[in-house]
Amino acid sequence: LGLLSIDSYEVHADPRREGVIVLNAVIRNKAPFPQAYPALQFALTDDAGRPVTSRVLAPRDYLEAGKAPALIRKGIEPGGDAAITIHLDTSRTRASGYRLELFYPS
Repeated sequence: LGLLSIDSYEVHADPRREGVIVLNAVIRNKAPFPQAYPALQFALTDDAGRPVTSRVLAPRDYLEAGKAPALIRKGIEPGGDAAITIHLDTSRTRASGYRLELFYPS
């Protein structure tokens, strides 16, 4: 996990669907070998940075549906990037910030 990083990520409102946000992120594998896709912990936070709600996303949740099984088997290439886009319904949540973390479930 120490050789994976989130190179960039951003969240914005989906202009086509009220109450839906779009998370775009790039996961980088800095290892000289392929690595398994990690799980993602995405949290919406209040003004003090405390989580209001959070969601764990497994690779099958954030990879393109038709390609997910093959990508999961292959992993992230050595020195490669994985760009992801996730749509999340936040219509029942009042938050002012967010954070994204990588982890491997134990």
